[in-house]
Amino acid sequence: MDFKPHITKAITLMVVALLFLSFKASYWEFDKKYIVKIQKSIDELFGRNSYNFEEFKNFQEAFYTIKEADVVLGYFVVAKAPSKFHQFDYYIVFDAKTEILKIEVLNYRENYGAEICNKNWLKQFVRLPTENYAKYNRMVDGISGATLSANNLKQDVFRLSKLLKSHISAKR
Repeated sequence: MDFKPHITKAITLMVVALLFLSFKASYWEFDKKYIVKIQKSIDELFGRNSYNFEEFKNFQEAFYTIKEADVVLGYFVVAKAPSKFHQFDYYIVFDAKTEILKIEVLNYRENYGAEICNKNWLKQFVRLPTENYAKYNRMVDGISGATLSANNLKQDVFRLSKLLKSHISAKR
């Protein structure tokens, strides 16, 4: 009896299983590593650390309400936007009036275009009005060498801001 084909199948199956498990493990590590960063940012923005989060789903995005007792302090969302070949992860913190307080890129996976992670560039989104896309788009400077990532981030921030505003107005 020839065992060689069976051994080859078993080894192939083990390699595939290990690949799937390795991707899952890194995803869980991602969650643990970045939730601390987001909480620290929220602590600094609101000057408090006695708040809690309530998740609400809006279409495919998971937004979180930041509450202290029954008072809404603000909202945040962790999202992905496309770059040239991959996607990058970022988060937005909104105040109770749905104005942008902070945007930070959590994980940028490209070799080029990482300029969008620059905190000074991201500051231009703070309190930027998002009622009209044409006006909003002109107010955000582009970045040479990161055109795709910058444009995709601008579009996604606008989309998420509109989703949050429509959810809040529907609740009232």
